[in-house]
Amino acid sequence: MTTSLQLDSYHYKCKFCHKLHVGPTLTFDFRCVAEQMTGRGLERIYEADFSSVCDCSENIKITFKAREHPEGIFDYLGYDSPDAEIIVEPKVREHMVIVD
Repeated sequence: MTTSLQLDSYHYKCKFCHKLHVGPTLTFDFRCVAEQMTGRGLERIYEADFSSVCDCSENIKITFKAREHPEGIFDYLGYDSPDAEIIVEPKVREHMVIVD
């Protein structure tokens, strides 16, 4: 199961040269990696990967995590990255398509 979520701008630092980068506001297809039933309903954990190249030529990969709980409510949960450190956490929101 995947869902499109928007990550609003965030800041991350390269672990190799320590340069600060501003991550773009982008919509990612988050894949569901876990789900469990809680007392308040179904909880799902999602992940999405972001890749870029720093000015120092190092490849940066960040796996963002989001949580859906209760159903339809999404929150930033954290990240995994051997290459970067998140300095300013992104806001996560459901991607909406506006049709005129």
